[in-house]
Amino acid sequence: MRQKTISLTTILFSLLITTTAMAAQPLVSTRWVADHLATIKNINQDEIRLIEVSKKGFEKGHIPGAVHMQWGRDTFDPTTDHMVLGLAQIEQIMSEMAAGPETHVVIYGGDGKPHFPARVYWTLKFWNYPNVSIMDGGKAKWQRENRPMTAVVPSIAPRKVTVAYPPNTKIRALYSPDITYALASGKGVIIDSRPPRFYNGSEYAFNKWVRNGHISGAVNVFALDAMTGDKTYKGREELAELYGKIPADKPVITYCDTGVLGAHAWFVMHELLGYKNVKLYDGSMREYANRFDTPMVPGIVGGHVPATPLQLISNGCAVSGKK
Repeated sequence: MRQKTISLTTILFSLLITTTAMAAQPLVSTRWVADHLATIKNINQDEIRLIEVSKKGFEKGHIPGAVHMQWGRDTFDPTTDHMVLGLAQIEQIMSEMAAGPETHVVIYGGDGKPHFPARVYWTLKFWNYPNVSIMDGGKAKWQRENRPMTAVVPSIAPRKVTVAYPPNTKIRALYSPDITYALASGKGVIIDSRPPRFYNGSEYAFNKWVRNGHISGAVNVFALDAMTGDKTYKGREELAELYGKIPADKPVITYCDTGVLGAHAWFVMHELLGYKNVKLYDGSMREYANRFDTPMVPGIVGGHVPATPLQLISNGCAVSGKK
């Protein structure tokens, strides 16, 4: 009996097709979640885990089968100022949700803030989760469509989750070497993802950062301009127009106050528009603007440029304010 031989090329092509078919889309619709709700509601499966990211309101109503990720407590390293979760922390949180790297994790916002899910999405990508999606429109859109809700909190049995180490450092910028190199070399583009009033320094808060303004040379693209009035993502053409002045062939670093709006900008540029070299400056203004050796525009404190940090202390600046 003659045996059939399969070429290596055929095997690789088949694997490529399979992998492509299984790859999760960065954005999924409420309809997609509704179509998979029977699977999601089965808390014992590990195929799809639906996560609501919110500060409050989960217990009052959420999508059936969803688990809760508490904004702040579960999304930042508590030993730092709003920095990314460490290895032990991400493994513990995802173990409690029984969602390992083999699981398709779908995130939706419960507070009407689309940048919250984007930050969690970036965190999971940083920790090498291959299949992550954001449900476009969040809980508000789900409710507007009169889809099912529940106040029953699912009781999921935790299981040990191990994530791959090292993390994906290609998507995270550090003050040194990334920001310092970008400033010194002039190569690449730094994007300030905050509203213009923070970018130009007309509004500030000393309880968050000491100096106001933006990183010298940064361009301002407000991240939430990527959203429609009902807080769904705009179409690709509109998103491309929003970031049209940013060259696709140059390195890009996004930032904001705490790396949340910056993560939203990263998501749009890297995941939706296909920019290849985009990093989020995790420390953002909470790190950068609380130093006195970093170039900023205007970079003033309370309307004045302090000669030294000691002079600032001796002057006794107020804790918050507006120009």
